[in-house]
Amino acid sequence: MKFSEQDLANLYCSPHILEQLIEACLAGKGSQSLAEIALQDAGLSARLISAASKTCPALLDSAEPVTSAIQNLGVPVITGIALQSAKRLVGRGFTAEELTFLNGLWFSSRVAGQAARCLAPTVSYDHVEEAQLSGLLLNLGMHVLFAREASAYVALAGQSYPSLDLCAIERKAYRTDHLQVAEQLITEWHLDSFLVDAVRFLHVDVPQIENGGLLLKITRLAQQFCLSPDQLTPELEALGERLFQFRKSEIDYLFDWAHGLYSSQTPPRDDYEQQRNELKRVLRRLTDLIFILADQESVRARLAETQGPEGLVLEARDLYLENCVATEAVFLLVDHNNNQLSGITAKGQSRLIGELKVPLDDATSLIAQALLEGGALCSLSETERRLTVTDQLLLRICGSRGFFCQPFRLDNYLLGVVVLGIDNEQDLEPLKSLRLKMFAQVVSSSLAMLASEVQERLNEGNSLLRRVSYELSNPLTIIGNYAEVLGKQLENDQSRSLTESIKREVKRIDDVLNYYLTRQEMPRFPDHSVSLNQLVQESVDALQDAELKPRHIRVKLDLKKDLERVATNEVLVKQILVNLMKNAAETVEKGGLIKLSTRDSYCADGARYVEVVVQDGGEKSDSQGQGRLLRAISRQGGMAGHAKIGLRLVKGMVDDLGGRISFHSSSLSGTGFHLQIPCGRDTDSAA
Repeated sequence: MKFSEQDLANLYCSPHILEQLIEACLAGKGSQSLAEIALQDAGLSARLISAASKTCPALLDSAEPVTSAIQNLGVPVITGIALQSAKRLVGRGFTAEELTFLNGLWFSSRVAGQAARCLAPTVSYDHVEEAQLSGLLLNLGMHVLFAREASAYVALAGQSYPSLDLCAIERKAYRTDHLQVAEQLITEWHLDSFLVDAVRFLHVDVPQIENGGLLLKITRLAQQFCLSPDQLTPELEALGERLFQFRKSEIDYLFDWAHGLYSSQTPPRDDYEQQRNELKRVLRRLTDLIFILADQESVRARLAETQGPEGLVLEARDLYLENCVATEAVFLLVDHNNNQLSGITAKGQSRLIGELKVPLDDATSLIAQALLEGGALCSLSETERRLTVTDQLLLRICGSRGFFCQPFRLDNYLLGVVVLGIDNEQDLEPLKSLRLKMFAQVVSSSLAMLASEVQERLNEGNSLLRRVSYELSNPLTIIGNYAEVLGKQLENDQSRSLTESIKREVKRIDDVLNYYLTRQEMPRFPDHSVSLNQLVQESVDALQDAELKPRHIRVKLDLKKDLERVATNEVLVKQILVNLMKNAAETVEKGGLIKLSTRDSYCADGARYVEVVVQDGGEKSDSQGQGRLLRAISRQGGMAGHAKIGLRLVKGMVDDLGGRISFHSSSLSGTGFHLQIPCGRDTDSAA
């Protein structure tokens, strides 16, 4: 008889294990959790390894074949395999004899697997998963023969554990036995392991096993557990002493350990009615899970059609509100640059959500605690700690007495949270349902994909910037050299100062390009402090000859003498100031006035800033339009295109510094931009 991968696809996997695996996949559990579940069922483990050996054989780890298979196949493939196995069970009716025999097969493989799992560390065998798998697959051939022959094999075998006598009966009926079947299938995986030999030589004489490797001896002793799983027998004691020199106390401890792991899964082997009722219950649950899996694909399709974080949040909010009694669904996404959660406002939601900035510190809020710990939390259930101000703000936004917080994580990567408003603890149970956990898993995947796409676009932008910088470097160098030569040829100081201004501007352009080329590698703040007053003066000097003097624009400075020095990036600060001053120069009339002042400043969060105010005395501007320009989201406004682009760049640079910028306008004082730069670390000296 020939056996193939199709025979593995036809195996009957334990419905309890399939239930656990599908629920874990829907809840977004990690690969280690999924492997621990799969390693309780011979058929499921064999199917996963077989699939991985076909699709990614080079990545299959022989020491951890199930775990590495799960890691490389991915959750969608694993879910598909579990779904196929569940459908096969749901569509099959078993006789009393078949069900009793199948329960015995599932149980005996778990007994041997858990016994081998306990044996491995006891005898200092490093590859625990490989050992557990060797015990689990001892009756793999019996699973395959039952899947093919059904009742005929039940009548032939009469037992649900491997033995030498059973091999003889099978060879007479099928010209092969369960060990040869298992050997044929396991060999196809091409594992660098004695796993296939441990199964193949299961029934050889003990003296030959004594001279074999540790894995063969572990597998042989694990098989002995199957013969009497509920009682430590003299035969088990004797074999343990012969193979591993176990003393009586050691084998007693080992048996109690292994028995504690598999006894909770003991089926009602002598009660067919209880077996049948339990199978019906689990099959109903599997049917529900099949529909939830179908819903998962629908949810994934809805989220895939969205654009950007706001679109994703809008659709995800609708999903949550459609499927639970929450008063509101508030989403906050992780800003890794600033180590905080930032509120994302969906269409129709309160603008206050966008003002939420929550540090990733579990002391600041329940939502930060939930994200960092990786588990859902409810404000109504938290009696050990008082709600923080942030928690109270979330209650106000949700318009509820309490809230439930579900974190979004993927492989321990922090992505964000959703806060669902609730009024009582009765509303809490539906939020803990598998369906809602499935939503969290799909949203997490969508957020991770969105972050990946943003990073790809950033990489493409960096590549373009490198090409632009390369093309600009030559003409910039030439301009600088000509200015140097011209400066030496000119006789009067006023003309030479003009060439010096050209050289400074060329260097500033080069500095800005270099900043954006290296911004990903730069620290948040440099190690040295900067005099903001000096940067203001240098910015004015840079614009005097080209922008200010030709239009007779005056500059009035009001610089605080003892202004704190700041640890920041002086290239960016200077570029921001130049852009703001150029904008002011374009606004005022010929012969007008630009005012620049510096001062210490504080913000609502208590942080210390140094503030620069750039103010013109010209015509008033549309503050609403300017505000939209600062947020870089408007395509309208009364300003010229290059000015709008300049303000967008300014806002991006301010964000890079971790600073803030605001706009103020009136008919009396003109247009004013207030630039706030965080003091950073070095604030001991003043300028």
